[in-house]
Amino acid sequence: MTTFLQTQASISSPYKLSTSINVVLLVIFAFQNANAQDPCNDPPQKRVNWSGCDKQNAALEGANLREAVLAGANLSHANLEKANLNEADLGFANLSNVNLAKSKAKSIRLVNANLEKANLNQARFSHAQLDRANLKQAQLIGTQLNGSHLYDANLEQANLSQANLNQANLEQANLTQANLKDSNLAEAIFSHANLEEANLQRANLSKAKLNNANLVDANFNGANLTGADLSNADITGATFQNAILDYTLWTNRKRCRPGSVGQCK
Repeated sequence: MTTFLQTQASISSPYKLSTSINVVLLVIFAFQNANAQDPCNDPPQKRVNWSGCDKQNAALEGANLREAVLAGANLSHANLEKANLNEADLGFANLSNVNLAKSKAKSIRLVNANLEKANLNQARFSHAQLDRANLKQAQLIGTQLNGSHLYDANLEQANLSQANLNQANLEQANLTQANLKDSNLAEAIFSHANLEEANLQRANLSKAKLNNANLVDANFNGANLTGADLSNADITGATFQNAILDYTLWTNRKRCRPGSVGQCK
């Protein structure tokens, strides 16, 4: 009897060991296969889906991410300088401290995205959707934002000097202490926006809508406000030295006469 049991044990032990090894190998294979199928591990490419992925500190300089889906992704401190993000979707994404300098992002979607302290200098963001985006203290020097939507966006202390916001919509946006010096704001919409203590020196605001805006202590020295609408705006403490006010609709809804400079006549 003892001999029989010993024989059975000697037979079953290798079998059990082999089974255990197979189970371990199957688990490893399943893990590797699942990891390989994770879209977050896909290489940067056109139409890649990195939705919700963690790409913090990612090195993506010059990457082609055209039409990519990065909604809700974490790209904080990532380097996307000179990247192609045309028509990409980054709604609700975290892009704080990201480097997007000189990137191409025509018609990009950044609704509710966090771009606090991001570098977008000389980037091409024409017709971008940035409604309710956080761009506090962001750098947008020379950035192309013509035709873009920045409704209710936060641009507090942002640097938009020499930027192109021609026909952009910044209705209800927060531009407190923002730097818009030498920027192109022609036909832009700032209705109900907050531009308190904003610097708009030498800015082109021809035909811009600033009705009902908070312009307290704003600097319009040397700005071109030809045909602009300032009706019902609060200009307490604002300065207009050498500002061109031809046909400007003043706060009291009076139309300034041609040749008005520095003062509505």
